[in-house]
Amino acid sequence: MFAQKAFADFFKINYPLLSGARDVTVVHKMLKEYGVFDEPRLTAKRAYIIIDKNGIVRYYNIRPSNNEKDLLSTETLLNEVKKVNQSS
Repeated sequence: MFAQKAFADFFKINYPLLSGARDVTVVHKMLKEYGVFDEPRLTAKRAYIIIDKNGIVRYYNIRPSNNEKDLLSTETLLNEVKKVNQSS
């Protein structure tokens, strides 16, 4: 959560960013609903999901791994956020 707050502060993002929660049951349910739960490992797959202010998923990208080569760049993510903001 600290990294997401720093990210949001740095880029002046004034809406919530979702990460894990303290209640594992709630987290697992949420991950299953978004299709990003890795059941055998009991963890989340690396995923980027952008939801607009109306609650509609506008960007959905599950990465093959958490390896650096498979992560999206900050620039890519910000461009996707901009697209969502322009269409809202």
